[in-house]
Amino acid sequence: MLSALLDFFFPPRCRSCRACVEHRGFCPACARQLIGTRRMTEMGAMAEHLTGVWVLAHYRAGVRDLLRALKYRRKMTALDDLRTILAAGEEVLEELPPSLLAVPVPLAPQRQKERGFNQTEAIFAPWFAAHGIPFEPILIRTRETMPLYEMTRTERRRELRGAFALVRGADVQGKDLLLVDDIMTTGATLTECARVLRVGGARHVYAIALAGEHR
Repeated sequence: MLSALLDFFFPPRCRSCRACVEHRGFCPACARQLIGTRRMTEMGAMAEHLTGVWVLAHYRAGVRDLLRALKYRRKMTALDDLRTILAAGEEVLEELPPSLLAVPVPLAPQRQKERGFNQTEAIFAPWFAAHGIPFEPILIRTRETMPLYEMTRTERRRELRGAFALVRGADVQGKDLLLVDDIMTTGATLTECARVLRVGGARHVYAIALAGEHR
């Protein structure tokens, strides 16, 4: 009853255009513009270590604002809206091998300590649990890296080299793995994580990003 009253006096609004909507998330028009699975067809250097890469939404407008609110202001209510995007990923799971292990891209220890959580785990873990897909943080960051946003692709690859490792005792030999991250820009982070997993013996490594700047 309380929820109904709140919706009556404070109706939910689209996270992008602010129009009134029936349910949390995005209005139909914004959802069509922002959300929709796309598989990368021109992977470049990523193809050496990744078998397939998918992005579920554009990193702009409401999607960008929600992710920033979650990461930098710890606004956990943003999770409900961000998880509405995952419905676009249902078709991706149908294309992937049935015996799959999902692996989140790890945060640097100091950043995770400051933030209190890994936003990628918070977004994706319930979704994978609902589909019976194991979700294990078997990658760690071995060192802090410089901010990547002003670097070229080559500079990013160089900066990230050796920044990730398998958790001690992790066994990925012969397994099909699915890397997940909240944002993909150049793909350098996913590529380096995939390289570590392949060196560790993984058979195939796929990747899903919730949002991407270049789709």
